[in-house]
Amino acid sequence: MSNPTEEQLFKAVKESLEKDGRLGRFKAQLCSSVMSILHTRQPTKEDFGEIPEETKIINELLREYLLWNGYVYSENFLSVESGADKDKQPKEKVAAKLGIIDVPRKSEIPLLYYIVSAFQNHDE
Repeated sequence: MSNPTEEQLFKAVKESLEKDGRLGRFKAQLCSSVMSILHTRQPTKEDFGEIPEETKIINELLREYLLWNGYVYSENFLSVESGADKDKQPKEKVAAKLGIIDVPRKSEIPLLYYIVSAFQNHDE
């Protein structure tokens, strides 16, 4: 039996890291570290000024959509970059602001899907 080559070892390690999700986490951490170096500090509320209510709602819709689809690291970047990381709102509150009344209390489907569905059904 021959010893594995460096390329075979590299491939096996990569497959293992991809399989359990660690490779994605490592990539996200690397991107985060690079962003930290480039920005030298975390953005603050003062950097953004007062965030308009519409922007807060859009950010929350995007955040919920990203998390539901498993884009945890993208959600994290969105929250930090938009200044929304401290301003997370409950789904029921966002639904009420948008006038969406028939969302089941425990519904796991993101509100963004309800909005898209309403426009698709409106055209029919």
